[in-house]
Amino acid sequence: MLSAIALLVFATLCFLALWRPHWAGVLALSFIGYEQLLSSFYRAFARNSWLLNVVSGSIVLLAVMFSILMGRKPMRGYFNINSVLVWALYAFAIFGVSYSLMPAAGTYFVKKGFPPAVLMLFLFPLIVLSWDTLKKMAVPMMIMGSILIVLIIISPRTQIYGSRLFIDLSYTGGTSSERGNPLSIAEVGGYMMLFAALIEPERRGATLGLLRMGAFLLGAAIAFLVGSRGQLVFALFFSVLFYPLAHQVRDVRQFFVRAGSGAIALGIIALVGKVLASSSESSQRFTASDISAGLQGRMYFARELLGEYAVNPGNYLQGIGTGSFNAVVKHDGEGFLYPHNLVVEVLAHHGLIGLSILAGVFAITGLHMLRAFRLAMRGVIDRSAVAIMLALVCYTTMLSMKQGSFVLIPLPFFTYLMLSKLVTRESYSEEYNWSQNDDYELLEQGYADPEYS
Repeated sequence: MLSAIALLVFATLCFLALWRPHWAGVLALSFIGYEQLLSSFYRAFARNSWLLNVVSGSIVLLAVMFSILMGRKPMRGYFNINSVLVWALYAFAIFGVSYSLMPAAGTYFVKKGFPPAVLMLFLFPLIVLSWDTLKKMAVPMMIMGSILIVLIIISPRTQIYGSRLFIDLSYTGGTSSERGNPLSIAEVGGYMMLFAALIEPERRGATLGLLRMGAFLLGAAIAFLVGSRGQLVFALFFSVLFYPLAHQVRDVRQFFVRAGSGAIALGIIALVGKVLASSSESSQRFTASDISAGLQGRMYFARELLGEYAVNPGNYLQGIGTGSFNAVVKHDGEGFLYPHNLVVEVLAHHGLIGLSILAGVFAITGLHMLRAFRLAMRGVIDRSAVAIMLALVCYTTMLSMKQGSFVLIPLPFFTYLMLSKLVTRESYSEEYNWSQNDDYELLEQGYADPEYS
């Protein structure tokens, strides 16, 4: 019964994504969670891991094509200096396989990371047509994310292993030790928390208020249960940091209402946290000793990899190659691994060339963040949409500093490309408005021919 419900919910999400760009965006952000859940029930999905990737990518591609046919111009603004630099970094990473210390690992990363790169770096930014699209994603994201998390929590395939909640894939995957990736589930929870905290709805009501509160608490709960410290802490931090930007305080009464609501929300979160801590093994992940052990592991990875890079001056410029981490750092037979830090990975694997490209991406993204912030403060674009976008950029950036490989999962670059596209489109609109005003002034003075203006 639960498996049929999960499949029906995912099918509904795919159907809505065909006709509404913001639903397609929700599909792109949450499909990894649905993929793990469905794979735990259906052998066809578990044995053919590419299948749901193809389905999700095809749906988003069709949504982009429909946008083109409807004249929405989804490509407008995408090709900017930031997208060129990001794709240049990925092209250099592919080239890095050719001189890698372990080409098999580099080849695996490139092949495994190709579908997510196409979906998140190319198709997903095309779906986000405007700041309004980003804002419209909030309610669908909270609804579909909440359903996903509830289904995961009550699923018989969900297990606690090593103090972390996992989706058990051994029933359908063919091996007794096969489990899903808990970090991907926690990321969906983090996205939900950011959307729920930062959305400023056009119309307020009790139903939407309850949805926001429920989505925020469920997002925090799943991040806690899977033991993902970074997702929980960063989502909470950036929800608070960008809250004043998203929710402009207009009078004293509104200030006290929102301050009281915030205090109540924090109290509920603290209470839920205590309940979870007393009834879940996941609380061990948040102890000082466990956090210290995690930091030491990350430092060991960075120290060993950068040490190998440092003793090879001939590789300073181009790095030691994609996937070389596996030839340098010893690990306990967990397959191919990675440094769990974006900057360390880029410097060691792709050298000063890769680091220079990454620095350029960071600089341009920072400038675009500042540009979006100023436009929001001037009232040119919606404040809550900008707050959500900036929070997503900061959230994914911090996650990339403690987990994963950018070759496997395009974190945080898809948020950078979304931001740069929206800012570029906004600049096009401003240039158009200025040119229209100039033409109007010339007409008033009798200098312009209206037929050609």
